[in-house]
Amino acid sequence: MESTELYQLLELPKVVITELNKYENDRKININTDLRKHLLTRGLWQEGIKTLQELIGDDPDGIKILWELLNLACESYKEYEKKSIPVEIYVETMKFCTRFIKDYQRVYGKYKFVWAWWFPRQLSLQEFRIGALEYEFVESDKKTISVHIPSDADLREENILKSLSAFGNFRKIFFSTWENTEIYCNSWLLSPTLRELLDKDSNIINFQKLFVIESIDYEKPSVLKWVFPGHTEISDKLPENTSLQRKMKKYLLSGKSVGCAKGHLKKQYLHICNL
Repeated sequence: MESTELYQLLELPKVVITELNKYENDRKININTDLRKHLLTRGLWQEGIKTLQELIGDDPDGIKILWELLNLACESYKEYEKKSIPVEIYVETMKFCTRFIKDYQRVYGKYKFVWAWWFPRQLSLQEFRIGALEYEFVESDKKTISVHIPSDADLREENILKSLSAFGNFRKIFFSTWENTEIYCNSWLLSPTLRELLDKDSNIINFQKLFVIESIDYEKPSVLKWVFPGHTEISDKLPENTSLQRKMKKYLLSGKSVGCAKGHLKKQYLHICNL
């Protein structure tokens, strides 16, 4: 796949494409075999991204590193082809960068890519978007599958179950050695405190019901990033544009914490979704 085709498939903003093309014309670096290996090997990702950033140098809007990683994404497509994974899954998976670029623009008024550290998951074919959710194959001490919730995910129950079912088929066809692997989610969306802020039949609360909570971290402040984009501190300056923001702001200002929680998918949903 050529970069021009990839940019169109990912629906990148025209101004971003212009900057990517400009960098390509001026590019003076090359990624050697060793650096490529680091960028595609879990456990070496952080070192690989750091080395790449140092090699690129000044990159205030993240355009240069975005080009380098999208160039690798074109190579990753060859692996998709070898495995016969549909191009639609490739596109939806790689669109994570488009989503975050546009999210940044909505919050800060300009396009910038700051998620280079996350991109190796997609490049190394270890994370895929299947319907509403993203699924990451994690192999460390043991095999686990981690569910991630994109910012544009439709969390209505029928969409979540459809995603889980589609992932079950995807895993069976393309990653059969991962069958019967437990599925986890670690997110602020699983925090039990949300039950105090949301209606019992809200999509988020229904999503929580899919999981058995194993641990809760009330100190993790990630909820600010997702519910109050652009804000890093709890203060009266937090916006109140949505019902959740208004309720959560009052909750946080009262000294309470939302945090995040980790849980595994309940067995009955493994059965229902043929996972």
